[in-house]
Amino acid sequence: MRDPAPMPADWTLVITGCGTSHGNPPFGQSELWSSDPRDRRRRSGAQLHGPEGQVILIDTGPDLLDQLRDPFADWDRVQYPARCVTRCDAVLMTHVHADHSHGLNDLRHINRLMRQAGRRAPIQVHGQAGHLAELRAMFPYCFGDGGEFYTLSAPTLGTTPLSDDVATTIAGLTVTAFAMSHGPAGRTTGYRLGDCAYLTDLKELPASADLLLAGLDLLVLDMLRAEIHETHLCWAEAEAIIQRLKPQRTVLTHMGHEVQWAAWQHRLPANVAMAVDGWSTGFRPC
Repeated sequence: MRDPAPMPADWTLVITGCGTSHGNPPFGQSELWSSDPRDRRRRSGAQLHGPEGQVILIDTGPDLLDQLRDPFADWDRVQYPARCVTRCDAVLMTHVHADHSHGLNDLRHINRLMRQAGRRAPIQVHGQAGHLAELRAMFPYCFGDGGEFYTLSAPTLGTTPLSDDVATTIAGLTVTAFAMSHGPAGRTTGYRLGDCAYLTDLKELPASADLLLAGLDLLVLDMLRAEIHETHLCWAEAEAIIQRLKPQRTVLTHMGHEVQWAAWQHRLPANVAMAVDGWSTGFRPC
């Protein structure tokens, strides 16, 4: 009798930032401050850690440097950050708003570390073709498009457009990109990642995504606040998507300062949790 095929090894999803574009809580307005460390949120981002050391970033927001040094938000900021990230196999871009893209320059140091370790392959940034063109226009030197001035210190980056609704393998992980609506802010890209999905900066999820998102174990879902917002899901809208997709579990991200961790616990169903920076869980890659 033939032995059963081995099951694919788990990956780890780390929510490195679950806050909004302004960061949480906002400074300069003491009445909005929270003393609960669970409400201190970096700008939106995540990392996918593979069983063979692979690291895939989701977005490169302006807090990327801190997220690379301290992905699990457990560093004492005194000793060497032993769980820092020193490798990047790929980047998945949801869109190119500042809070999701303006830390791209911080990949320069990852490039240095990878060269020192003998890994010379360029880091590929994956996403929708129009978003990648905008990214290259914003950061031309990062892609070798900006002349000679930055030649020695520029990141070695490339761009790889993804076709919507087509599964592809990136660094050993099955990834499917699909279109979502950010309301009047335009298109964003959601990702099916093995048996989980990452959906941020979302106002409307097209019906065409339902089949693609069937059978999820984990859904990472945008949820800005209780009140309606023109470009993000409010809680009622997020709850409707959860009921529609029926994932085994959901974690909420991209939350505003109004959403304070302690005050919201009574509102959430048993299979829904609020992310905190450094929240992590395992998932299956296919």
